[in-house]
Amino acid sequence: MAHFGVIQGLYAGNFAVEISANGTIWTAVSDATVKIDDVELSRPSGEAYVGGSSDYATVTVGKREPVEVTLTFLYNETTNSASNAIYDHFESPTPMLAVRWSPTGVKPNARAYATSNDGTTTGLGVITNVTLSALDPSEAEPYVAMVTVRAPTLRQYVLGAAPVDLSG
Repeated sequence: MAHFGVIQGLYAGNFAVEISANGTIWTAVSDATVKIDDVELSRPSGEAYVGGSSDYATVTVGKREPVEVTLTFLYNETTNSASNAIYDHFESPTPMLAVRWSPTGVKPNARAYATSNDGTTTGLGVITNVTLSALDPSEAEPYVAMVTVRAPTLRQYVLGAAPVDLSG
């Protein structure tokens, strides 16, 4: 089988990220102040070794596991900064947050992802963790705040022909 073409690489510096506490009002946070850690989608499986003529195990599939999206923000104390907003949401009685992002940015027909409760609509996830990095004067690293959002699944969608944000 012949293989053709060259795989186009992706420069991750062009991505776009937005967050929302209610799923309606979104704030862009991708202005060089945020990164998203690896997001892992997984599904448990089981196996059984049964009699018969087969030399192979029978493998079954289980339900999808929830996903965790971890964002790392440069710490900032300006009004409405992402790090302050995240902390305030975490301390609230309903620590919920929606996250949506596009690896290639806000571009026509770009693929995007969002936290979701059903895989078809964007939904709020639970803020399960907020971490403020250590204050160590011997380190040259910038001070950051991290937040982890846990949701039932992700929604994958395509932006429109003339997007102005990550709604889709």
